[in-house]
Amino acid sequence: MLGFAITAIFVSYQLLTDTQSSISRSSTLMLVFVVLCPPSLLSVALDPDVGTNSFYVLWTVIALLNAGLFATVRALVTRRQQRPD
Repeated sequence: MLGFAITAIFVSYQLLTDTQSSISRSSTLMLVFVVLCPPSLLSVALDPDVGTNSFYVLWTVIALLNAGLFATVRALVTRRQQRPD
């Protein structure tokens, strides 16, 4: 759920700071989002226009991938903590 939420916040930030918006994007914040959402690098390769159907489909896939990544990391950490010494 956390990975999906991070991606949703990232997409919201992109929509708020679109090129037509008066709010400018922060490079530091964009880097933080890329670190927290590594699948977002797929958007660089495919480069859909913000607000189009392909934009939303791509970011839905990215959100699912990021949620899966966070779930896998959590499962591995939980398994590691439960292992007897």
